[in-house]
Amino acid sequence: MGGRAIAASEPPIGEENRIFATGELLDGVYEIMQLLGRGGMGQVFEAHDHLLHRRVAIKAAWPNPLSPPLRNEARALAAFQHPSLVSVHTLGEHRGIDYLVMERVYGVSLTQHAGTRWAGGQRFNPAEVVQIVLPAAEGLSVVHRAGLVHRDIKPDNVMLTPVHRVVLMDFGLVLPEFDVNGQQRVAGSPPYMAPEALLNTAEPGSGHLVDIFGLGVVAYELLTGARPYAGSTIREVIASHERGEPPPLDEIRPDCPAALAQVVHEMLSPDPQQRVQSAEAAAWQMRGVQDDRSRSESPAVSSAKPLSVLIVDDDVDLAKILTFYVRQIIGGADIRVAHDGEEALKAVQDVEPDVMLLDLHMPRMNGVEVCMQLKGEGLAQSCSIISVSAGAQEHDVQLLHQLGIHHFLEKGSNLRERLRTVFGEVCGDRVLARD
Repeated sequence: MGGRAIAASEPPIGEENRIFATGELLDGVYEIMQLLGRGGMGQVFEAHDHLLHRRVAIKAAWPNPLSPPLRNEARALAAFQHPSLVSVHTLGEHRGIDYLVMERVYGVSLTQHAGTRWAGGQRFNPAEVVQIVLPAAEGLSVVHRAGLVHRDIKPDNVMLTPVHRVVLMDFGLVLPEFDVNGQQRVAGSPPYMAPEALLNTAEPGSGHLVDIFGLGVVAYELLTGARPYAGSTIREVIASHERGEPPPLDEIRPDCPAALAQVVHEMLSPDPQQRVQSAEAAAWQMRGVQDDRSRSESPAVSSAKPLSVLIVDDDVDLAKILTFYVRQIIGGADIRVAHDGEEALKAVQDVEPDVMLLDLHMPRMNGVEVCMQLKGEGLAQSCSIISVSAGAQEHDVQLLHQLGIHHFLEKGSNLRERLRTVFGEVCGDRVLARD
């Protein structure tokens, strides 16, 4: 459901200014019920699906050669399956206008929720901020793994539902990662844009870091009640960046855990290469705060509770090699080994690991079956699973993507360095032992 919600004080749009009129029937199936929201790129309606007797959300945009086609957003969203992302039902055309039929998400935008809290004199405590930013980061990690970037992360585009679901909205600016710096127009919402997005200088392969910066702005704003960089126009925000970095969180919020202040600070780095390098790493660090594992001023992982790694491989020799590599990569890691799927399930039931290295090709119960059982039993929900295989089949990779597994390592040469890279993406570089 894209677009911003209509505020109570905002005058209603006349029927003549709506893309679709109330009561209009699209393709003989979707009856327009009401306008839900609008933005610069389109309007979102609630509609009744007469075929399946359900309420849906329909997004449509006036034809505009300067705007990305709605089909881009449809194809992007259709590839995702995650609680923090809206489900897409279909794409249609009515009166020559493309429209996107999506899941109807009931809730309020983070902008509305925060405004209500602040108007009542209430501020967000750090735990509440993590509960919002963590699932948003998890949703972004799925988007980024698909090779796409959102480009417009801001409170308007984060929906909070009554069942505590956090949903990223409005993928109207979504672009392939490789194309993010090839746009002639700067796109996004200036207060939440990274410096390289404001200046349209993002390097190829770094577009996802623009989203991480935007999420860092959201986290900072929720904790302090103010955006880190003032201004509403591109020129004003650039000038704010030039005046220097914002006040540190620990000065404004002494109750903010050091680990949370650190990860938000890293997400807001003006240098893309100094930011948290993946949304999954940001999510992992947020989980560390949530689990009370990182409440230390030290940037290192707490020695009281080291990183827990489960290696699952039926090849005893390779399991030993992986154990050796992990000990080199993660100093002080708590490593356990399971040699088949059933043993792995029991190990997860005993103690859920932070990271699992999972061989796909094992006898009796293979890695895909292990993932399906974990998913079905609600196990390892906070565990980052890294698939290790001598050559995964395409259908296995697609199925694992649907199960939320997005990291794949092929057995073979240079495994240690490739493993180190993946651990850096999953957990953040701060957990890595120095060479």
